[in-house]
Amino acid sequence: MTSFQERNHLTIGIVGIATLVALVLGTWYYDSIPLISATKRYSAYFAEAGGLTPHAEVQVAGITVGKVSDVELDGRQVRVTFRVSGKVRLGDRTEAAVKTKSLLGTKMLGVTPRGDGWQKGPIPIERTTPAYQLPDALGDLSAAISGIDTDRLADSLHTLAETFQDTPPDLRVAVQGVSRFAKTISRRDNQLRTLLANARKSTNVLAQRSDQIVRLVAETDALLSQINAESVALGQLSANISLFSREISGFIDDNQESLTPLLDKLNGVLTIVEQRKEKLQEWLKRFNWHALGLGEAVSAGPFFKAYVANVVPGQFIQPYIESAFSDLGLDPNVLLPSDRTDPQVGQPGTPPLPVPYPRTGQGGPPRVYLPDAITGNADDQPCPLNWGTGCYPLREEPPAPPPGGAPPGPPAPAPQDQQSAPVQPQKPIFQTAPGEVVQGGAR
Repeated sequence: MTSFQERNHLTIGIVGIATLVALVLGTWYYDSIPLISATKRYSAYFAEAGGLTPHAEVQVAGITVGKVSDVELDGRQVRVTFRVSGKVRLGDRTEAAVKTKSLLGTKMLGVTPRGDGWQKGPIPIERTTPAYQLPDALGDLSAAISGIDTDRLADSLHTLAETFQDTPPDLRVAVQGVSRFAKTISRRDNQLRTLLANARKSTNVLAQRSDQIVRLVAETDALLSQINAESVALGQLSANISLFSREISGFIDDNQESLTPLLDKLNGVLTIVEQRKEKLQEWLKRFNWHALGLGEAVSAGPFFKAYVANVVPGQFIQPYIESAFSDLGLDPNVLLPSDRTDPQVGQPGTPPLPVPYPRTGQGGPPRVYLPDAITGNADDQPCPLNWGTGCYPLREEPPAPPPGGAPPGPPAPAPQDQQSAPVQPQKPIFQTAPGEVVQGGAR
């Protein structure tokens, strides 16, 4: 098996990134995966969207069973794709309609299951109903009113009132009231048209801001719920504040005689501070310099050393210093033994004698060089061209020295080029000791 270090790191990185991207996409769109999602996908054609947007609710019999996935234009029609729970059965004659969810204009998709079998393919436009919006209703009302001749309507109602003047009083009063209403509408025709136009603009603005208004209402509801939940705590807090204020008032009343002199003295202190304000400002300026220096000293490490000279006069602490030194057997006026050294007196040492040439303990002259001390074997071959084994000649051992070691006598002299010259001793150096009296009375 190939180890991880021996594998291609580029391939491993590509596979890891692809796996991570697949996990992220699967997390976001898990409800669209057929093997995992528990919903089914349907679509329907509408003549117009009617304010329906993606993520809108899909309801069956007033119960939310899914959400709208997409709203797109397909030719001259609007194709609405939605997903519903797999437990909901939609027949082959299912109907769909865009409905208003709230007074603020929020839309939803209402689905009515009908027929046998299962719905296959998109729901045709013949079985769908678009939303009827409040701005459209106001527009239709404005168009209908704009075509009415208010003057003729007022004359007609006036004629009707005259025709029914001999009728019973109740009917006559009713007709007269209708006549007055018609005259009022005729006089306020322009104002009524302006009112309807402004109402239409207001409804358009509310429809455009419906999501924000719904969010505001939801957040307001959450705020009111939290305030209601904390009402007990707020009541206790207000009660405690009231109790505290009463206690403070009682304390001040009980200690009025003691607090009055205290406040007078405090006023006196404040007066003195006001009079010395310039000196305090100067002191604060100098203290700033001291604080900066102190901060630099403290920031040098996790320690702080401070020395304040002459905090206690020396004549007061001198006995304690002498006592501390006497306990240690020291004199504060004399240096420590480790700090004291004797003067350099006497003469320099005698130089060493020359080193004698070593004795070999063998007969004959000493062997100075290493190759002279190496001997070959009797059966060695002659030396080849390259220097190697067998190139050392056979050297016969000299006769052994007599028993008991080398004969007594001085060591053998060294060669001429290796002899050392004897060092002549220097004359002694004379140096007077401290306090020594020399001839002539000089010190």
